[in-house]
Amino acid sequence: MVTFLRKHSTILLISGLLTLLLLAWVFPASGLKLGIGFLLLSFLVASVAVLEKHQKAFRNGELRRGVFIRNATLEVSGTFLVMLLAGLLGRYAAEVATQQIEQDLLRVVAGLGVGLVVGISVGVLAKRTLRRLVDVLPPG
Repeated sequence: MVTFLRKHSTILLISGLLTLLLLAWVFPASGLKLGIGFLLLSFLVASVAVLEKHQKAFRNGELRRGVFIRNATLEVSGTFLVMLLAGLLGRYAAEVATQQIEQDLLRVVAGLGVGLVVGISVGVLAKRTLRRLVDVLPPG
């Protein structure tokens, strides 16, 4: 199951996002619940991938049990915080960027584009920052 999720996670998440957008368009009252469900699913997939990575290192004897638990907990909680920050910044940036747009469809497309760019930027920035922190820390 984990191998299937790892192999097809991009396709599953993109098809889930498209389904979410379609359902949110058809049922606007359920849009928030659908968005929360999609974010939780994305977080679950990311957490499973993180746990699998650290579990593999633990099984090979590269990590002790305490280090495994610490690394997995820090990475999962860091992923959650980065997702939360990207979502909040993306929402507010999209809101500011689309204030002057009158046409609804153009406003939705522009908001999605701005939110996506801000979210990806936050993710890339967080990844670079975490790599610098990991490179600075002593091994062990």
